[in-house]
Amino acid sequence: MSSSPVLVLFEGGRVESELEELMRQVRKAVVIDQILKAKAGGFERIILATSYMDLAEAAAKLEVDVDYQPQGAEEFHFGEQLLRIVTRRKVGKVLYMGGAAAPLISAQELGYVRTLLERHEQVVTANNYFSADLVGFAPASALASVALPAIDNSLPQILVREANLKFIPLQRSLGLHFDLDTPADLVILANHPGAGAHTREAIAKTGIDSGQCQRIKQVMQDFQADLVVFGRVNSSLFQLLDQLTHCRIRLYSEERGLKALGRDTRGEGRSLVGEMISAYGYERFFQFLSQICRGAVLDTRILFAHWQWELSQTDRFYSDLGFIDKITHPGLREFTAAAINAAIPVMLGGHSLVTGGLWALLDAAYVEWQERMTMDERTTEETI
Repeated sequence: MSSSPVLVLFEGGRVESELEELMRQVRKAVVIDQILKAKAGGFERIILATSYMDLAEAAAKLEVDVDYQPQGAEEFHFGEQLLRIVTRRKVGKVLYMGGAAAPLISAQELGYVRTLLERHEQVVTANNYFSADLVGFAPASALASVALPAIDNSLPQILVREANLKFIPLQRSLGLHFDLDTPADLVILANHPGAGAHTREAIAKTGIDSGQCQRIKQVMQDFQADLVVFGRVNSSLFQLLDQLTHCRIRLYSEERGLKALGRDTRGEGRSLVGEMISAYGYERFFQFLSQICRGAVLDTRILFAHWQWELSQTDRFYSDLGFIDKITHPGLREFTAAAINAAIPVMLGGHSLVTGGLWALLDAAYVEWQERMTMDERTTEETI
């Protein structure tokens, strides 16, 4: 087996609605951009595992080793599929990435992770130890000695605990911590200049409305405003927001590790904010929210777990975009209507919205501010 790390990308799944197809087209473009950046970052071998024929064909043209398997009736098991690939294709060291993970990552950052894996043995690294979708480890054969996880989030913890690999944390950067998981992330990506060329082209075709996103950016730059952030937020992101936004941040952090620890599937998710909403009612809650802030960003998956709602991905996605009439779940439809009709801008989404998403939004706002300052300086010089 070669000691040169191999990049393994996973992208696939069922598409059950027009909105999910829209997301798939953007995610497919992200994968193509990731492949190009990985090649620029020094990866000599890339494997793409996908259930999408069109993506498989596009990747093959880029000389990628494609593992195409049509979507079957059985449930996808992440760990089993990754072990199958690294075993059959004789991979010695591996960097795994979800297809739409880290769409703002740079070729230099990918090159850094490649070098880290080249220089170390018996190690694992990840963009998030508790909820990862980018995981590098050596040797790849360590997978055979652990209880294989059904999803990627818990893989770093399992490799440390059961395979005795040493964890090496990656530097905190926007490129490593922003993911494209939900339509809310798509809206934010549409507002960031760092998206790849194929990704920008795909987003432009969606016609997604980014009005709420723009209004939240304005709140971030308002010295007189408060911004409520609710969700699975770590202290590092809070420090970043506190230092770099002009507004005041009201942070309510709950249920970190909800998905990675399996608390959501076991019905163990509990939320103080969720209980408050239940007691107040949806409309009254958002009325109160508008009294204490000028904008809010909410990780709604915590609330759904608290209320033990069994929701389709389609309904969750429609809620994120405020497509009230398309939501089939009565409670979710009522909750989403109250959020969209609130007196303040409210962004709804998942974990990535209140972690890398907020970071990306802040970064985009800073880039816009720099461009305005440059234009003002040029105007002043021309006037003089």
